[in-house]
Amino acid sequence: MSSKKNRLNSVNTTQDYFFLQNGGEAAEIIRNFHWSDTSVGAMENWPESLKNTLATMLSSKFPMFLWWGEDLIQFYNDSYRPSLGNEGKHPKAMGQKASDCWPEIWYFIYPLISKVLTTGESVWYDDLLLPIYRNGKMEDVYWTFSYSPIRDDERHIKGVLVVCNETTEKVSYNQKLKESKEELEFAINAAEFGTFDLNPLTNKFSANTRLKNWFGLKAEDEILLDNALAAIADPDRKRVVDAINRALQYESGGKYDIEYTIINPRTKKQRTVHALGKAWFDEHKNVYRFNGTLQDISAHKKAAEELLKSRQLTDLTIKSMGLGLFNVDFKDNSIDYSPEFSLLLSGKIKHKLTRRDFLKYVHPDDLHLRAEAIETGMETGTFYYTPRVIWDDGSIHRIAVSAARMINAEGKPAAFSGTVADITEQEENRVALQLAESRLVQTKLEADRLFRNVTDSSPTGLWLSDMEGTLTYFNKTLIDFTGLSEEVLLSGGWSSIIVEEDLKTAITSYLEAIARKGHFDVLFRAKKHTGETIWCRAAGDPFYDAEGQYAGYAGFCMDMDEIISGRKALAESEQRISLMIEQSPVAICLFTGTNMKIEIANDMMIGYWGKDKSVIGQPMEEAVPELKGQPFMKILEQVYRTGETYYGRAEPAELKVNDVISTYYFDFTYSPIRNAKGEIYGIMDIAIDVTDRVIADKKLEETRMALAGAIELAELATWKLDLHANTFFCSTRFKHWLGLENHSSTKEELFSLIAESHRQKVISSIEHALIPGASAFYDYEFPISSKLTGQVRIIHANAQLIYGKDGLPECLSGTAQDVTKERELQEELKFKVKERTAELHAANTELEINNQELQQFAYIASHDLQEPVRKISIFTEMLKESLDKNPDKVKMYIDKIITSTKRMKNLIKDVLGYSRLSSNSKTFEPVDLNLIMHDIVNDFDLTIEQKSALVLFEGLPIIEAIPLQMSQLFGNLIGNALKYSKADVAPNISIRSEEVPLAIVNELSLNNAQQYVKVEVIDNGIGFNQIHAEQIFNIFQRLHGKDEFAGTGIGLAMCRRILQNHNGIITANSQEGAGTTFTVIIPVKQIYN
Repeated sequence: MSSKKNRLNSVNTTQDYFFLQNGGEAAEIIRNFHWSDTSVGAMENWPESLKNTLATMLSSKFPMFLWWGEDLIQFYNDSYRPSLGNEGKHPKAMGQKASDCWPEIWYFIYPLISKVLTTGESVWYDDLLLPIYRNGKMEDVYWTFSYSPIRDDERHIKGVLVVCNETTEKVSYNQKLKESKEELEFAINAAEFGTFDLNPLTNKFSANTRLKNWFGLKAEDEILLDNALAAIADPDRKRVVDAINRALQYESGGKYDIEYTIINPRTKKQRTVHALGKAWFDEHKNVYRFNGTLQDISAHKKAAEELLKSRQLTDLTIKSMGLGLFNVDFKDNSIDYSPEFSLLLSGKIKHKLTRRDFLKYVHPDDLHLRAEAIETGMETGTFYYTPRVIWDDGSIHRIAVSAARMINAEGKPAAFSGTVADITEQEENRVALQLAESRLVQTKLEADRLFRNVTDSSPTGLWLSDMEGTLTYFNKTLIDFTGLSEEVLLSGGWSSIIVEEDLKTAITSYLEAIARKGHFDVLFRAKKHTGETIWCRAAGDPFYDAEGQYAGYAGFCMDMDEIISGRKALAESEQRISLMIEQSPVAICLFTGTNMKIEIANDMMIGYWGKDKSVIGQPMEEAVPELKGQPFMKILEQVYRTGETYYGRAEPAELKVNDVISTYYFDFTYSPIRNAKGEIYGIMDIAIDVTDRVIADKKLEETRMALAGAIELAELATWKLDLHANTFFCSTRFKHWLGLENHSSTKEELFSLIAESHRQKVISSIEHALIPGASAFYDYEFPISSKLTGQVRIIHANAQLIYGKDGLPECLSGTAQDVTKERELQEELKFKVKERTAELHAANTELEINNQELQQFAYIASHDLQEPVRKISIFTEMLKESLDKNPDKVKMYIDKIITSTKRMKNLIKDVLGYSRLSSNSKTFEPVDLNLIMHDIVNDFDLTIEQKSALVLFEGLPIIEAIPLQMSQLFGNLIGNALKYSKADVAPNISIRSEEVPLAIVNELSLNNAQQYVKVEVIDNGIGFNQIHAEQIFNIFQRLHGKDEFAGTGIGLAMCRRILQNHNGIITANSQEGAGTTFTVIIPVKQIYN
């Protein structure tokens, strides 16, 4: 049985996996994990894409984790580790399946993971509440995160990279900030403060109503400072102006604290105020804001003046004496004392205490001092001792008691009086001084020993020299390195270890540094005691004695071989970092130096800027000049200066992309990058373009406002039914309809106002909406009656079911519309429609009879005309063959008769065909236009051959149509193309088709419930003037003489009639000498009524 604990052992420690370098604790866990037990497999078989992604993730200071493979095996970095809690999922989450690690939120995150894996689209959430199990319990945690696809070496999506940041503290902070602001506003109002805010650039300021009333100012938003200063009493005005000007100077620290008197110019009331304020300065030390508060201290001022007089006398005595006073009467052993006496003995001012009470505060170990002082005092008449006392708070203090015996008129001791002084500080100073003197001696003794111990334990060679440069000290590391004794080194032997080629350079650099008392730093090769020659670096600086006088040089000498080797490794590491940044699913760049030079930037970041790779190496302001005047450079400077990471959320940026300056919005992080010394040398910028999200938020807000306006404009009422409290809430309009006194009522009261015939149906509809799995939308129409007037209205109510955080239905929220008038009009309209339908039916019946008669007449008339024409044609042909007189002339007349009769016959035939097209008997069936075209080409094969014509078509659709009419339609169009071809150019005719977009269907006012196809017949013939494009579809209309081109002028009219029969349209587009295009738009399927 394998377990996580069993799999965590040193199975991979012998391998040097580059992607685990500098990866911290997470990298070690990965290195020591039995990955062969998972679907990821052994580490040596991992694809390069997985390794590179892990290298990026583990070296990132941004919280990240990765799900990989079909089991979504989990990896994460050290930055993500704190989010797992102290007693949560770490370290077992490493290598765990995502579904096993996150059961509490799997219902939410799995659809997101599936979307990324199947579509390749990233997802993003900001400040999303996702409770997780950690620290032994479920905790509400807020996250800002993105899911991005990661592809394997075959470019298939194999994993999901999660870049996330826990924002629980930020969300909590924002809530606390809001509460603090509200508390501050309450405190200001409760304290009756006046507030002001001065703009030093305009010399105008804004203030709250209280301050304006005090100064007798108007209620404008901003007031000139001079107008306010005019209300200050004359003796105080200059002092206030000076204090303001001083606060506006950067050197003052911006502090403003002053008391002065104001005189209301309207009421003449005097008021003493205490003003506190602060001036704010930008990075250039220019003041941009000055704000603060005013407190009315008139009453306090008067009381303070009276109190001050009393206190001055008391304080004068206390300050002049600094003592506690006491008097002991020998007669009754009573004691009188000043408050300071009890304060010095007990730490508190106490009254009515006896001598015995005070003895309790004397330290038990010092009671003998008191006894000895009293014994001596009885002989000498004076008492003095310095006992310790223990105050009520447990603290120990030392006091000095000094007293003298008082003699009465009889010359006998009657009392003794004295003083008590706190000498704790003096005693502590005396003891501290003695201790310091003792320690100083010991310190001097230990200093030399400690110096040598510290320097000898250093892994780096250390040395000292005197003012002339003579070496006076080498530590043990340097002695061991050379293999020479300290005496040899001090006598100049150190130069013997330097390779001869580097000796002159090293000595010259050292002597030059000593001559100028500057920094010394040189690289040279040296021979170790082992015989090995290595690169060394020696460096030093002058040091100074306690009086600041130059005393010599102190320096080091270190092995540089490892560092030089490390430079190569560093270069490789930098290359890997560049690759990581380039392949990152988010925009990343690195700025270095105070001028923010662009050191590294991936294509995504450069794309955000609208630039190319040439910006690498340029300062940011030069590379992206449009950022001047925007806040980003100042923020970068602030992060570089303070070392505090800056997080930007949906902040706008004006950027020039594709030569157009537009506003984009970004979430970004500016993080300081430090070197090994902890010094900031650059800033890492990670950014995500959230423009679409911001625009969507704005549009959502606009939509909400538009919805509110639409509700009002549409005279809708709004309502909500609280399912927990069974309470109904409604807008003013709904309240009026129901005749309610308030905007809320019980559910039972609401149901009682619904017509009884519909009441149960309404209740059932609401209950149905609450059934799990049912539609969450409620839509019903029913009558209600006013509780006050009894007026009945028909309302149309709809709502959506709203769920709470627990996933249970919380309320129904929706709108209602008074449709009473509409329903009354509908009933009246139904009656009118029924009446007009009957009339229309009768008229249609009559029209159908008339049409049948007209068709019969046209058919008969044309049929009867054809017969004599046929006979005339036969006889004239016979006459032509038998007549011998003047044969040329006779032949000419006979030709004309034949031509005329043929034209008449064609005309009658076409009229008959046109008439038949008006028939309502339409039998539609599937028609393959490719087959229709094949038949038409076969019919015209002789003409096509004679004119060397080319007719091309392919992939024409199958539509519902009348086959014969489709043959007539395209036969006429191809026939026209052949007929009206250029004399010296072979006809080139192409037929092509495509679907018609819905936008074009709507533009042409066609039925948008149908699907249409467009078929174009394009030729290279003689063409015509476009002004005749409509005329050519009229019956008997011709653009050319009958002798030039044969025809009856009916063919295109038939085409339009055929398209009308099929609910389609036909148009023509042409240019003289450049050919013609006929466009047919026809439904794919017909709608049958």
